[in-house]
Formats: sequence, structure tokens, C-alpha cells
Amino acid sequence: MKNLAWPIKPLVRLAQKAQKAQKALWCATALACVFLQPLQAQPGSEQYSVTGAGLLVATSIYPLALIANDILAGHGNAVALIAAGDSPHHTTLSPSARLKAARADLLLWVGQDFEVTLGKLFREDPRTVTVSLLSDIRLYELDRGGLIEAHDDQAHAEPHSIDLHLWLSTTNAEIIAQAISRAASNLDPSNAPHYRASLARFIEQQAQNREAFEAEFASLKRTKSDSQDSGLQDTPPYAVYHDAYRYFESEFGLSHRVALLVDPERAPSIRELSEVRASLASAQPQCLLTEPDSDAGLIATAMKGLAQETTLRRVEVDILGRKIDEGQEGYTRLMRAVVADFVECLE
Repeated sequence: MKNLAWPIKPLVRLAQKAQKAQKALWCATALACVFLQPLQAQPGSEQYSVTGAGLLVATSIYPLALIANDILAGHGNAVALIAAGDSPHHTTLSPSARLKAARADLLLWVGQDFEVTLGKLFREDPRTVTVSLLSDIRLYELDRGGLIEAHDDQAHAEPHSIDLHLWLSTTNAEIIAQAISRAASNLDPSNAPHYRASLARFIEQQAQNREAFEAEFASLKRTKSDSQDSGLQDTPPYAVYHDAYRYFESEFGLSHRVALLVDPERAPSIRELSEVRASLASAQPQCLLTEPDSDAGLIATAMKGLAQETTLRRVEVDILGRKIDEGQEGYTRLMRAVVADFVECLE
């Protein structure tokens, strides 16, 4: 009997190792499923359950998270999936961001023409709100600058070049906030009065913002020297690195003279760069509004040899809110920062 007992311990150890290996393989497979599968709602997700911590909203970019948190106001949390400093056009979500999206009750993005690489993840998910397709949202064309009247799927299929920096309009922000309030109320009916009250405060705050911002810009306006009407007012001439401010400019009566780039997704041609240089020489802007990821080489090339090459002031505008802390009135703090940058440029 003693001779028969000796192989048992090695066999037990071998079985234990096999069990551990099988467990590790199962865990790796489960993680891969979370990170590699599209962000689809889980079975039965039409009845989203809200935990004691409240709703979880996953947004593509930080400005949308700021608006969402103003509406949640403590009944949940909104997180941006695209890291600060990453381009919304080319980003690839990290595994942790994908996990946040998979766990979210609600997904929020601008649309397939803005967060280009996230289309497959967001577009077909029933939890998604696409703000560029909201019925009352204001959309501007890039080429001609006019408003686009329809913004449904058919409008996006038409040959429009759309400016999708739409959160820079406080009026658009109100429409986005309304959509979030409706969605949150549907997901969490017991707290619907809370979301409606948050929305009312948000809309009131934006009305106050518009009045305050308009007053700030009015104080900067000066009489046009080349106008026959001495009462006609205008702001000092300025240039922008990227044509991304038409919502903001339209709302507050501003207009840049020159944009170094219309489409940030491609480098300007030699002809376009020549036209930009001619426009800079003619307009003689006193300031250039840049962005954190502006191409310093392109700016240097555009300015080389011009009279204002060394005198042109540069002010950086952070339209994605990289420097804005989380917390209440986040969207208002973002817009105040943008206004402050414009005021610094135009003073």
C-alpha cells in the first residue's frame, strides 16, 4: 500500500496547475470580450437599472461631460472617454475608457463626422444620443458659413461641410442639456423632478452668460475707421489658427479676418497657404488665436516674411476644456475661459 500511495501528491499538484491555467484563460477571455466587442447594450438593457450612485453617462468629449454633469447635479456622474489632449478626430479609446462606456447608462457624442474613429462603437448603440442630430440644434456650414436648416440623417448625407464645434453656442448647449434631462428622466423616473430643476437652472445660467459675455465684447468694439457711418461698431481685426469658432462668433457678434486652416484634417495646399499669407498681409490682425495642438511650423510658414511676423500676439484658446476642473457649472466655467481668451486677444 505504501508503494501505491507515492504518486498521488504529484498528480494533485498537476491537477491544481491545470485548474489555475484554465481559470487564467477564462479571465483573459472575459477581459478580451469587454475590450474588443462593440459598445452594445447588454441583454435587457432597455430597463436600465440605476444604482444608489445614480446614472453613469459616458461622453466622447469633455465639454459634453461638463453639460451632462450640470444636469445630473449629483445624481450620477458623466465622464469623457477621449483623454485630454487627444484629437476627437483620430483618437483610439483605451481599455479603461471602453469599460466605462460598456457600463454607462447613456452615451453622448457629437456625431460620426466629428469623432470619426468612434462611429462603429456609438452609432448603432441604443443608449446613444447624437447631439448633432437633435432636432433644434443649430448647425453651420464651413464653406459658406450659413445655417443648415435640417440636421437629420438625410442632411448629413447631403454634400455639406459642417462645423461641428457646436457646443461653443450657449443656445446649442441648452438644447443638449434638454436632451440629457429627457434621457435621464426616462432612465431614472424617480429623480425626474431633480433633472428638470437642474435643466431650469442651466437655462437660466446660460441666459445670464449671454448677457454678461455680450457686455464684455461690446466694451471692446470700436468705430470702424473706414466706415462712413460713425456709429458702426466692430472689434479689432484678429486671425484664428483653425476655423472652429463660428458658433461662438455668431452668438456674440464677432468675426475673424483670416483662418490659417479651414479643415484641420489636412495640410493646406501651396495655393491655399499663399492665399492665407495674402489675407494676413491685407488684414493685419493684431492677434492670432491658437489652440493647444496648433502646428507651430505651419504658423511660422504662414507668417514668414510678413510685417507682423514678430509683433503678432498669440493667445491660446482651449475649446475642449483641458484646463477646466470637474464640478458644477463646468460648462459656464469653460465658456468664461473662452471669453477671457478672446478678450485678451482683442484688448
